[in-house]
Amino acid sequence: MAGLSLILLALAPSLVHAQSLPSDKLQAALEEVVASPDTLFQGAVLAVKQGDQPLWTGAAGAADLDTRAPLTPDARFRVGSIAKPLVATVVLQLAEEGALSLDDPMTALLPASITDRFAAADRTTVRMLLNHTSGIPEWIDDQVTATIAANPTKIWDATEFLDLAAAKPQAFDPGTDWAYSNTDYNLLGLIIEHATGNPWRDEITTRVLVPLDLTDTSLPQPGNTGIDEPYMHGYGVINGAIVDLTHIDPSMAGAAGGGALVTTTTDLTTFLDALLAGTLFRDPATLDAMTTFVDATYDAGMTGYGLGLQRYVLPNGTTAIGHSGGTAGYLSFIGYFPDLDLTMALSVDAEVDPTPVILAALRVLAPPTANVN
Repeated sequence: MAGLSLILLALAPSLVHAQSLPSDKLQAALEEVVASPDTLFQGAVLAVKQGDQPLWTGAAGAADLDTRAPLTPDARFRVGSIAKPLVATVVLQLAEEGALSLDDPMTALLPASITDRFAAADRTTVRMLLNHTSGIPEWIDDQVTATIAANPTKIWDATEFLDLAAAKPQAFDPGTDWAYSNTDYNLLGLIIEHATGNPWRDEITTRVLVPLDLTDTSLPQPGNTGIDEPYMHGYGVINGAIVDLTHIDPSMAGAAGGGALVTTTTDLTTFLDALLAGTLFRDPATLDAMTTFVDATYDAGMTGYGLGLQRYVLPNGTTAIGHSGGTAGYLSFIGYFPDLDLTMALSVDAEVDPTPVILAALRVLAPPTANVN
C-alpha cells in the first residue's frame, strides 16, 4: 500500500492516551480531509479506539457520487487483502486441532492436480504460504488487471489464479527469500477446503465471523455482486473516466482478498483487537507464531510479515501490526500500535493512499508537541 510509511512516520512516542476521544474534532478533521482538493478520494470511513475509551466511528463525503447520498459510519465496503488475516486465522486454528501442521508441504495437503503445477510444491510448507516465503509467483499483473476491468462480473475459479501463476518462473527457492504473492493465499483457501471438506468462506464465517458477532461482515458467494445497505461505493479511473467498481464479482482474487470480504470499520476493529488478544486461539503459542515476522519490504515502511499479518516499524521503534487491503474501488487499513494502545480501521472510496485520513485523526488525538505533520 503506497504511502503507508507516512502514517507510521507521523506517529510519535509522545502520543498519549486521551482522557476522552474528542468526537466533534475527529468528525471535523475527517470532513476537512475528504473535502480537500489535495486528496484523491471523495468518501472515507474511520474507526478509532485508544486505551480504554469507547470506539469512535465517523464518516465523511458521499456514499454514492451519483446520488450524493451522505456516507454513514456504519457503511460497508470491500477490504481486499485484509481477508488474509482471516484466512490465516482459520489455518492456524486447523493446526491447533491437528488437521494440519505448519510444516506440512503442499503435497501432503492438496491433490496432485493442484500441486503438479508447481515444481517446488514438495518443499513448500504451509508456513511458507502464510508468510510469503514460498517463492510461488504472483498471478496479478497488468494484463490480468485489464481483464478484470474489461469484464468486472466475470466469475473466477481458483484454478485460474494457479494457472496464471504457474505460467511464470519460481521467484526463488522455497524458504530462502520473501515476496508478496496472492497465489499463496489462493492455495491456503484450497488447503482449508481439503482439510475441512467445506468452502473456505464457510469456515471463516463459522470460526471467525460468528464467534466475534461480526454481523455486518460477509463473504458473498461468486456471482453475488451486491452489498447490503448501507455501503460506500468504490471508484476507479479507467480510460480517463471515473467508473463505479463497487459491484466487481467477489470471486476476483478468491481467498487472497479482492472483493471477497465485505465489512465495516467497527467489525474490523473488533476482529483485530480480538485476534491480537488471542481470543480466536486455544494456545498462546499460536498467536506468538502468527506475530513472528520475517524480514519483508513491500509497502514503504513495512519491515516484516508474519502469518497473515504485516508489521511496520518506525525509526524510533514504535510498531504497528495489522494489514492493508487494496481492491478495485477501495483502499482499507487496520492497525494496532501496541506502544500507543491505539487501534484504527479505515477505508476510502478509491484505491489510493489513505494516509491523509490517518494523519487527520492523529492531529486531533496527539498533544501539540507531537510531530504529526
